[in-house]
This record gives sequence, C-alpha cells and structure tokens, in this order.
Amino acid sequence: MKRSRFLRPVAVLVLAFAALALAERGRLIEQLAYAYERGRLQAGLDRLERLDSPDLGTLEQVSNAFSLIADVVRPAVVNIKTRSELRLTERERRELQDSAAAVLPPIRGTGSGIILDEQGHIVTNYHVIVESDVIDVALADGREYRARVVGTDPKTDIAVLRIDADRLHPATLGDSDRLKVGHLVLAIGCPFRLGHSVSHGIISALGRANVAVDIDYQNWIQTDAAINPGNSGGPLISTRGEVIGMSTAIATDNGGHQGVGFAIPSNTIARVAGVLRSGKTIQRGYLGVVIQEVTPKMAEAYKLSERGGVLVSGVGPDTPAARAGLQPEDIILAVNNRAIRTREELQQAIAWTAPGEEIELTIWRAAAEIRVPVKVEAQPEGFSTTANIRDLSRWNRVEPPPASSPAEEDPPLATTQSADETPLEFPSLGLTVSSLDDGLRRKFRIRSSVPAGVLIVGVDAVSEAYSASLAPGQVITQVNGEPVRSAAEVERAFTAEALARGVRLQVVSRTGETFYTVLRAP
Repeated sequence: MKRSRFLRPVAVLVLAFAALALAERGRLIEQLAYAYERGRLQAGLDRLERLDSPDLGTLEQVSNAFSLIADVVRPAVVNIKTRSELRLTERERRELQDSAAAVLPPIRGTGSGIILDEQGHIVTNYHVIVESDVIDVALADGREYRARVVGTDPKTDIAVLRIDADRLHPATLGDSDRLKVGHLVLAIGCPFRLGHSVSHGIISALGRANVAVDIDYQNWIQTDAAINPGNSGGPLISTRGEVIGMSTAIATDNGGHQGVGFAIPSNTIARVAGVLRSGKTIQRGYLGVVIQEVTPKMAEAYKLSERGGVLVSGVGPDTPAARAGLQPEDIILAVNNRAIRTREELQQAIAWTAPGEEIELTIWRAAAEIRVPVKVEAQPEGFSTTANIRDLSRWNRVEPPPASSPAEEDPPLATTQSADETPLEFPSLGLTVSSLDDGLRRKFRIRSSVPAGVLIVGVDAVSEAYSASLAPGQVITQVNGEPVRSAAEVERAFTAEALARGVRLQVVSRTGETFYTVLRAP
C-alpha cells in the first residue's frame, strides 16, 4: 500500500511532463507553420515589387492605366443636386395652412453629368432633372454653380444644362460604333451621393433595348460596371479615356447594382446634345407603321432565306407609309441598302432621317424583294414609339368596326357562355377556339370595335400556341392571309400539311391591338 501511494504522485508528474512536452511540441509546430506562412507571404510581396515579371508587369500596367483614366476624366464629371417643391393639391394645401405644421422640406435628388465644352454645357439624363425647381452642379474641384436647362429630349432621356463657370475640363466623346462586347470600361459618377466614385467592368452587350423604362429610343450599351442610383448621367469611359456612353438605367431586383447596367451610346449623345446646345428642338422622321420582330418561324413561313427585317403589322391612313403603298405583312429588310435586323434599328433609322428626305426601303412581299421609295415626314406632336401602339393597331382592321356606344366598349361579364357551338380543340397545338358571338364578347370583355373572327378560348401553358404568343381572349381574323369567321374555317385551314410548314395568323387582342404570328405543329 505504501509503495502504491508513492508511485501515484510520480505517475502524475510523468504525465504532466509528457503533456507539457506535447503542448510545447504543438506550439512549436504552430510557430513553424506561422513562420513558413509569413515567409511565403513576404516572398510574394517581394515578388510583386519586382516588375520584371511579364504577367505582374502587365497587371501593374492595367492598374496604372485605370488610375490614369480616372484621373484625366474625373474633372469632366459633375455631381448634380436637385430640389423640387412638393406638389400638393388645393385641399392638401388648405389642410397644411390650417395646421401649425412647419414648411415641408423640398424633394431632393442627385445624379451625375458630363462637361461638354468650356462654355459650361453639361449633358445628363432627362430623368435626373425633370420637374426640378433648382439644379445645382458641383465640380470635381469643389466649386458649385446654379445650372439652367438649355434643352431636353425625353425620348432619348437626354438633357443639356449650362453653368457660368471658367477653368472647365470638357470630356472627349468617343465613337460608340467602334465598341465591341468584352471591351474594358470605367464608370464615374456619384452613387448614393458619394461623389466621383469609380467602378470598372466590361461591355456586356450592344444595342440593348426593351428595357422596362418609359424611353422611346434605347439602343443602349449594357455593362457590368457597378452603376447605382446617383450614377445616372455619369460617363462610361473607354481605355483611351474617351466617353463612349452615359449611365442611364439598371436592371435590379433590390434597387442596387446587380451587374446589369445600361448606358446611352456616345454617338447618340453627340447628335442629340449637339442640337440641344444650339437651342433647337429635335426633329425626327416619321413613317406611320406598326412593326414587330420577325421570328425564325415567321422567316420560314414568309419564305425568307434567313431571319432579318421587321414585319409591318399596321399601316396608318394618310401617312408616308400609306402614300408609298406599304401594306400589312410587308417585311422591311433595309433602309437605303443598310440592313435592318430589329425594331429598334428601323425606329432609329427613320427617327434620324430629316423630315422631307426621301429614302428607299427594301421590302419582302409575297416571297419577292421589291424597292419602295418613301418620303419621310416629321413626327406628329405627341407621337411615341410605345404609347401609340393601341391607336396605330386600328389601321389594319379586317373590316370596319360596327357602330357602338361608349358603354359597349367594355361590356360586363356574361353569366353563361354561348351554347351555339362547341369549342374546337387542337390538342397537338394546345389551342382551343370558338366562333366569336355576342355572348363570348361579353364573357371575355372583348370590345365591339374588335372585328369578327375566331375567339381563342383556351391555351395550354406548355404548347406551341403559347410559344406563338397566343392567349385566351384574342381573336384570329386571318389565316395565311385569308379572313376567317368561324371555328370550322380555322379547322379547314389547319391541315397537317399547312401546320407542318407553319400557318400565318393575324390576331387582334380584346382591346384592339393587331399582330402577326406563326403557328406550326411540333
């Protein structure tokens, strides 16, 4: 027992020394690992300092180039600060006066701008200064000036301001037509009121349109350079230090940068700002047609050798297009021998044609190419490439609309469907149609101005009909250029052979918009 009591503390001491040795060994290992990591990092820093390495030298050159670009362009970028009085109704004003409330503060806005010349002209976005009562401009050197509006062009979202200042550093506008996807760019602006912030990225796409903003002429540059609220009106800059675009909009789910920004091309800025600086208003050409894209299926159905051009879905009465003899289902392939591929390209080509000038359109009609001279006229007051589609679509109705009273334009829903005819189904197309009668007009709220035809009563979500942009409530008025008035006529036209080639449909929405599409069996 005594020996056992003696050995127990000895064993404890041995274990303690062993644990201490292991701990010291662990710390030693940690210290060795730390020393190795420090050495590795220091070696990396030493290597970065030696610029004789080709790859690191190139990276350093790019970094220095970005810094130089930002330095030379920064003085041409301004911060725009706006103030607007809160617009109140008369009732709200009386209520405010009756109360002891303090004066309401103004609505404040912020954006960016680009100095164009030494005379103090500045270009920015129209949406930055619209409805502003006071516009102040802060230069990169800290000076601030009150600006006045020289001219605006809402259709391109461009505005020109002017300040009375000296010692200005104008930007150099580059040629945006020479840009290519993948080119490096820098953006300078004042996001979130943080003046003269610089970001960089690449050109992601060119000729971008159909961005969900109320601007007629887009044709924008898309970039992944960080653009946020406050960047609007600031420059997008090439690696040559030239302004090749003006930041305008972003696509976002949260209101901030998500890698999809849009800029107005510098050639558009030069053209529009050049007119506005002179005190003139923008005069745009006008053709008088409703147009839509030509899809691959449509190109095949219209016997085009390759996809291209835009389809005329409506021709306005007493318009340049009508006087030149253009017709619905004409496909405009070129303007003055310059190929047209998209709606936006045609809109731009016509808009920038001087009123009174004659152009030559290359038209695809009845599977043959023809040339049509057209004398372009000035756009009517209030014209918009988007807002007038509903009015323009009435130009090519199949038949004159029946007389109706205003109350009939939006009839109430019917409680029962017409039982005169059983709806006709085309399972392979995912389409169900029925002859249009008064009961169905009421049920689907179809205006009496919509011509007679065959009503679409059902479309499968995953079907050829859905892919062809068909939807319940639309009315098929023509199949392959021939009018149809009953479901039986559609059935006769939808032969297996015709559907294999693709059938051309003229379709009118319940509110009167007309468009063309092609339906083909899978």
